[in-house]
Amino acid sequence: MTETSAGDGVHAYLAVQAAALREWREPVIAREPDAVHRMRVATRRLRSVLSTYSALYAEVPLKRRRLRWLADELGKVRDLEVLRTRFAKRLGEERPAWFAALEAQERDAYGPLEQVMRRERTAKLLDAAAALAEAPVFASAAERPAADVLGPIVEASRQDMLRALAATGGAADADAARHRARNAAKKTRYTADAAAVLGEDAEAVAAEARKVQNRFGRCQDDAVAIAYLEAHAPDSPLLEDERRRHAKHVAKAEEMLVAAEA
Repeated sequence: MTETSAGDGVHAYLAVQAAALREWREPVIAREPDAVHRMRVATRRLRSVLSTYSALYAEVPLKRRRLRWLADELGKVRDLEVLRTRFAKRLGEERPAWFAALEAQERDAYGPLEQVMRRERTAKLLDAAAALAEAPVFASAAERPAADVLGPIVEASRQDMLRALAATGGAADADAARHRARNAAKKTRYTADAAAVLGEDAEAVAAEARKVQNRFGRCQDDAVAIAYLEAHAPDSPLLEDERRRHAKHVAKAEEMLVAAEA
């Protein structure tokens, strides 16, 4: 059996993300549930793979800075959506004025995003992603066996994640350090997912990264929610509840750090 090349292994993942960009464009315009989230994730995954595995491609018509721009535009709605969904669950049937203002802010944010989705700049970005997916121009490294090329890249990303995790211990700005660890874990997860051709080795790294991402992601989500309530609803009983949740999640994150250092 012919061993899969590094280029073929990664490109299959890239093509899926490129297709997702086009797939979710109209649902975003239609304001369908979860569409913004899905498109933003595809954008981030595509940007990550172009960064991590850039040596596999001789030509890349798709610019990472444009993917970052698109992710940022989607994030203006997604960040509000996350807060609105989170607080709605906490509030039950109650809908205080500050929450109604958050809902209105999210609705208003869709207007500019719909304009972004219809811009020529976005159309060109999606076309460039499709062109890369359909007709890649590989570098010589892409012809080498996947295990030889991708394995070291996945392990290097894992080590970056572990260093970011270790840096959370005793950090002057703990929330910022945990956020960096979360981002490092997310990048490692995408790196391992794109190298799925490696089989169990990549799956194990992806699973490890997912645990770190989820654990530290809860801390970050708590911190964002607390900051929002402190600014917009300092008298809400949700604030103390969010602080208690944050303390609980921080303790679990610290347990993960201890286990990693053992």
